[in-house]
Amino acid sequence: MTPSDDSPARRPHCVVCGARMHYARSLPRLGANPALVSYECKRCGHVITRSEDEPQQRE
Repeated sequence: MTPSDDSPARRPHCVVCGARMHYARSLPRLGANPALVSYECKRCGHVITRSEDEPQQRE
C-alpha cells in the first residue's frame, strides 16, 4: 500500500470519533508475519495498525 492508496474506499472510520482515517505508514511482510498498514485519525489522533490481508469492513 502506498499513500496513493489513501482513497476513501480503503480508509476505515475511526472507532473513537467516527471520522475517516488517513494512511500513516506500512511495514512490508517479514518472514511468516503479514504486511501491516497503519491509519491515523487527524481529528482525534487515534491510530490503528492491521494486516493488509484483513478483509475491509463494510461501511
